[in-house]
This record gives sequence, C-alpha cells and structure tokens, in this order.
Amino acid sequence: MQSCESHAVLPHGVIKTAGLNPENIALLNWNIYQGTGEDWQKDLSDFAKDHDLMTIQEASLDSELTGILESNGFSWVMNTAFYLNGTPAGVMTVANADVIHSCGFKVKEPIIRLPKSVLVSYYNIDGTEKKLLVANIHGINFTLGIEVYREQMRDLFEAIAHHDGPMIVAGDFNNWSEGRIAEVDQIVERLSLSGVEYPVNNKTHVFGNAIDHVFYRQLVLVSNKVWQVSSSDHNPISVSFRYQPVI
Repeated sequence: MQSCESHAVLPHGVIKTAGLNPENIALLNWNIYQGTGEDWQKDLSDFAKDHDLMTIQEASLDSELTGILESNGFSWVMNTAFYLNGTPAGVMTVANADVIHSCGFKVKEPIIRLPKSVLVSYYNIDGTEKKLLVANIHGINFTLGIEVYREQMRDLFEAIAHHDGPMIVAGDFNNWSEGRIAEVDQIVERLSLSGVEYPVNNKTHVFGNAIDHVFYRQLVLVSNKVWQVSSSDHNPISVSFRYQPVI
C-alpha cells in the first residue's frame, strides 16, 4: 500500500498569500502530451488566464512550461514520475492560491516500466475553515489485466478517504475498459463524488470510452466545457464550481 503522506511535495512558482475564491473556482484538467504538440504553449497560455486551478498530466518541467505558469502568476506542485532527457515529467497541480500541503505516490507500468504518478494537494477557500482537496491522477495504462490498475485506484482512495471537506478528483484515468471503469465507479461511489455531464462530449475516448474525468463533491457545479485541440492527444476539460457550505 502506497503512503501519500510520507512523500511531501514542495510548491514552486509565484507564492500566494490568499485562498481560492468561493464564488468561482475554475478548473482545467488536461494531459498536455509532454508539451510535444504544435502550439501547446499558446493553448495553455490562453486557458491559464481563465482558470484558478489546473490539473495537468504528462507535464514536462522545462523553461517553456514554467515560464507560462509564472507569467500568469501561478504556483505549482509536481509529482515527478520519471525524467525525460533530464527533465522532470509527471503530474502537476497549478493554482492561483497557496497550497497548504501536497503529497504523492507513483506506480510503475507493469509492461513498459515507466511510472505513473498521483498528486494530492490541499487549498484554503476564503471565508471558511474547510480545505479543498484536489487529487490529480495519471492512470496506469499498459497492463495485461487490471490488478495493478486496481491497486493504483485503491491507493488513491486510501490517500484521500480521510478528507471530510470539498474535493475534486481529476485526471487522465485511462479507464478504457469495462473493468477499469468499474474500479473508478467504485471510488466515485465510496467517496460520494459526482460526475460532470457535458453538453457537448468532446472528451478524449479510447475504445469508445472517455478516459479524462473531473469528479467533485461539496461544490456547486456552475459550468463546464470540453475544447477540441490539436496541441495534444487529449482534449482539455474546463469546469467551474462555487463553494457553498454544507448546513
């Protein structure tokens, strides 16, 4: 069993002093394909301007990416899965608010042996003592069965099940089979999460199944959209929330 709390992740970028705005928490979830697609820099810069949080998978921590984030006033935490030509690569959570604490774990792909990582971060919400938990996952992809995938989902659940406040669980889940979908559905049910219904479902599909998702709880869904892009092999998902205290 992986332990998230024992793997603390330190923040970088522009350090903030405020929490998230409870009236508008705009999230972008996007697998950016290691920044190898054409014009990914322009797309990410455009998206960054309108979002308070970004859960990014396949982030490659080079000067282009950090430059975009810093120019938009973001801080970030990253759980490095591996190094690509000496550059850290993995999942990254970006925010225009302070991260209180962040931790993560990673699991090796059984076939190609490259790790996939998970990152759990906590943020203040202005006007309340409740903390927002944001989990960012890149799901195991290449397996002969689902046992390693099941273990990764179990580790994710164990890392966040203690939290009693608002929560966002987002990422590239790689849940492209019925067995994998069942594992994700089980976590969603056990954590009392809600999914997002998209007016136009442009989400990235593999074998006919959507693999990028945003789940949430104790937040009010305000709007959502999926953009079609050529700068990555995944389409980015934008979801806006409002925090409303549970009475």
